[in-house]
Amino acid sequence: MRSLEDRERLSDDVLKGRFTTQVLKEESENMDQAQESLMARRGFRSQEFYNDRSYQVNSNTLEYTHLGRHRFVDMRTRDSKDGKKRKKSHPIHNRILFGHANNIIKQLHFGFTNAVKEKLAKDFS
Repeated sequence: MRSLEDRERLSDDVLKGRFTTQVLKEESENMDQAQESLMARRGFRSQEFYNDRSYQVNSNTLEYTHLGRHRFVDMRTRDSKDGKKRKKSHPIHNRILFGHANNIIKQLHFGFTNAVKEKLAKDFS
């Protein structure tokens, strides 16, 4: 009996891992599209802004790499010798990333239902 319970728990853990990976891949694609469309609307023409960033999903983690410039254009103020200076901000970094982070949390918290388990088990059998 004990081995049957262990097998079911292991099966459930595998399905959770697959679900998590699937959610992270979908959200990384959504983040990429949202960022690209916002940069295009805001007039970013340099290919560096589009090419030098990446989203990678490995073993249930989402890793985002970007240029420092992506973070810089997102800032509203910057410190200089003369004090704080206001500048035009383009929310291409924090707003998008944290908005999608909330989506990831909601999907991982509420989305792993019995119907999803059955679908994943059927798809990966």
